[in-house]
Amino acid sequence: MNTKSPHTLRADAARNRAAVIEAAAEVFRRDGADASFEEIARVAKVGSATLRRRFPTRQSLLDAVFLDDVTQLCQDGRDTAASRPPAEALWDWLAHVAVHCAADDALSQLIRDGAATSTSRAESFTLLEAAGEALLRSAVAAGSARADVSVADLLVVVNAIAGATAGAPAADTLRLLSLVRDGARPRDEPLAPLVAARP
Repeated sequence: MNTKSPHTLRADAARNRAAVIEAAAEVFRRDGADASFEEIARVAKVGSATLRRRFPTRQSLLDAVFLDDVTQLCQDGRDTAASRPPAEALWDWLAHVAVHCAADDALSQLIRDGAATSTSRAESFTLLEAAGEALLRSAVAAGSARADVSVADLLVVVNAIAGATAGAPAADTLRLLSLVRDGARPRDEPLAPLVAARP
């Protein structure tokens, strides 16, 4: 007979789920998308049946790992806002996101290759936009970003930089991001719009 209360059972389930996601991130990072479920269960210290009950498909587990990673990046943004001057916080956080996504490991490769479902990718982008919005407002007020710049625009560029510098030294990622930062700073005279040259 199970004498645990419903509250205890729910807490146990939440801990098991968190342990599985953490273990899956570690194993996916090392072994890629084809990582063994049995190995993930072993690292998480849960039974294979428990893992498969919570995540019946590999895709459901990949999506959970992906969203957990994004949730941590959002928390990093809030931590950065609390610890850095407003003029620097946005760019420090975007640098962190870019270097994280460009990392030379199998999980980052999966994220760059769009291994998560379109629903999870859309949800993650919404979460990152919300996390960056307060940072952007503070940066605009501090004079380190133009008022016509959007978080969505910056995240699109950060994603492109991460893809272009995947596996390269972090300095390469940061150098490209510094060009974006310089272009997003307020200017006394606005630049003329770019026009694609006709052949």
